[in-house]
This record gives sequence, C-alpha cells and structure tokens, in this order.
Amino acid sequence: MKSKLATISISKLARYASDPESVFEKVNERALKYGNRAHASIGKGPSLALFIIVAIVILIAARKAGLF
Repeated sequence: MKSKLATISISKLARYASDPESVFEKVNERALKYGNRAHASIGKGPSLALFIIVAIVILIAARKAGLF
C-alpha cells in the first residue's frame, strides 16, 4: 500500500515539475465541479411530488390497517 501511495506522489511531483500551471488548472476545475454540485444539493429540498406520494402511501397503509 505504501509503495502505491509513493508512486502516486512521485508521479504528481513529476507532473508539477514539468508544468505547474496545468496542475493548478486541473485542481481548480475539480474544485469548481465539486462546488457546483455541492451548491446545487444545498438549495435542493424535498419535492412536493415526493411528499404527496409518501402521504398517499401512508394513507393507504393506514386504511388497510383499519385506522380509518
């Protein structure tokens, strides 16, 4: 396991040594992609359709159980 991590680290260092700007560009692209996904999921709440479907299923189960 340690040798694999060391190999990955050496390859990253080699990339950085050859073209440092490309490494920063890739990191920025990935951070932007993750940030967009995180931002989209924060503002996303439960949908009304899902709430209605769950309510209907609960009502049907309650009627079959004899609660209504």
